[in-house]
Amino acid sequence: MRFSVQTDRRGYRRILLCMKATDFEYRHQKLVHQFIVAAAFLTYLIDREDVVWRFVKGSTAPRELERSVFTFATLLIVVGAGICTWALGHHRPESTTGVEPYREPPYPGFFGEFLYSMGLGSLAPLSGFVILVGGEALRLFRLFRRVDDEHGQHFQAHPSTTSIPLASAAATETNSSWGKAFQQEAAKWGIFLTMMIFVITLKDRLAEILAATSFLVGLLLNARLFDRPPDTIGPK
Repeated sequence: MRFSVQTDRRGYRRILLCMKATDFEYRHQKLVHQFIVAAAFLTYLIDREDVVWRFVKGSTAPRELERSVFTFATLLIVVGAGICTWALGHHRPESTTGVEPYREPPYPGFFGEFLYSMGLGSLAPLSGFVILVGGEALRLFRLFRRVDDEHGQHFQAHPSTTSIPLASAAATETNSSWGKAFQQEAAKWGIFLTMMIFVITLKDRLAEILAATSFLVGLLLNARLFDRPPDTIGPK
């Protein structure tokens, strides 16, 4: 019995070790995210109904209920975009000595990404919603595991260091990083504007055009960012 328990624990630890982002996932986080989004919305090829309309079309007031659900989805998107932008813009400057950690783990950013994925998933078919939310949950959990392990190893190697650098350096870096943060999250803010217009008009074609434009603008603004992790995701 004791051997069985130990075996189960070892198996559980092996699963946890496997649930950690690979170097490719870590270095190409935005690219992996875009693949998941693309896979989710390609389900429109086999299902033309978005997940919200699928569940509200049979109600007595489908348009009013649809607008209410999309309003909530818009709230998820703007909160998620705000948290992600804050996490990117409000980060510590890099270490100049190689000893002190220059930033804290971006756990709020992970939470913001997940909220955003749930809001964005409301525009996809049911199968696309499952792919988007499930895929993002798995991606973010694997990143969480990797970042958490890396920071844990750093603090074990340098137990006497602090995560708070000099105030002047932090202020300089923070002031210069907000523009980059909004640039990296341009697609999210574009989708937020798209959702606001869609909630008012409930015009599918208009939402499709605005959403495609938002993603295109985001890709163009961040084309050079696909080959490296975001600024706040762990130590380099």
